[in-house]
Amino acid sequence: MESYNYIDPRAEIIDQIQGDERLLWADKPATGIKFRSTDIFITLFSIFWLGFSVFWVYMALDASIFFALFGTPFILVGLYLLFGRYFFDALSRKNTVYGLTNKRIIKKSGLFKVHYKSVFLDTLPSLSYTEKPDGSGDINFGHTLGSFKNSKDINKSDFPLVRIEFIQNVRSVHNKIADAKSKVRSNEEKLETKW
Repeated sequence: MESYNYIDPRAEIIDQIQGDERLLWADKPATGIKFRSTDIFITLFSIFWLGFSVFWVYMALDASIFFALFGTPFILVGLYLLFGRYFFDALSRKNTVYGLTNKRIIKKSGLFKVHYKSVFLDTLPSLSYTEKPDGSGDINFGHTLGSFKNSKDINKSDFPLVRIEFIQNVRSVHNKIADAKSKVRSNEEKLETKW
């Protein structure tokens, strides 16, 4: 990492800290082009889409140039699906920072303007992680379909942060989140017993 280009992730998230919050962890996801397991299906579909679009435009050239031009947007969509989305994803991760406080998880992201999303630990749904051999990985948050079905009060917009992706030392970060979550829950239980 080049030191003249390095910005401490804590410095990028510290302005979002409120009141008695303490920043426990902050980091950026890995940069560059990354592949997810779901990319195989999208890539296969993209190849089919792009191939069919090119074939259609080629065949339409016999009918009329205007008819062939109609297929150009479909070729552009195919090119984006096959190549462009990887570059867009890499650019957006370059500007992404994750933070954990004693009360919530914060995500800073955005290409053209800054977006902040938060999930409070007391409302945090189930927590799981996947770890690669090098210790990096993803942390996933989410309710099961059954919990959405059985609860009238759950609003999907309450959980805007679905996962923390491509971070180093994922097990350590997962444990920090789980520990902070349990401390928030135990503090809530203490307050409830006082009443």
